[in-house]
Amino acid sequence: MKTDTKAEVILMKCPETKRIYGVRVEERQGDWFRTWAFPIEERKASHEGFDKTKIRGNLYPADEYNGCPYCKSVCYVQCSRCGKLSCWNSEERISCAWCGLTGDVSRIEDEIDVRGGDY
Repeated sequence: MKTDTKAEVILMKCPETKRIYGVRVEERQGDWFRTWAFPIEERKASHEGFDKTKIRGNLYPADEYNGCPYCKSVCYVQCSRCGKLSCWNSEERISCAWCGLTGDVSRIEDEIDVRGGDY
């Protein structure tokens, strides 16, 4: 039986380790769900085109989502400067794992616009 599941891989970065990881996201009824995270090297991510992936919409963890492969966090933040995603362990003040912007965490919007990784 064929399914029409739309799935992509987006990149996130762990602030604790400064390492990137891939996150498989699946579209379900107009929303995106994070279903699986896995470590990946920047070179391989670029070769696979994961740094070019674009998604827009609400981004939720699926029940089976395993979280960051390094720190195990299932939460994320989106940087207001570079727009990239990093895992988040509930600290009030953080630095973006991608560009280094430091600031206080404000309300996380459910709807996001993610464009690739750019290392």
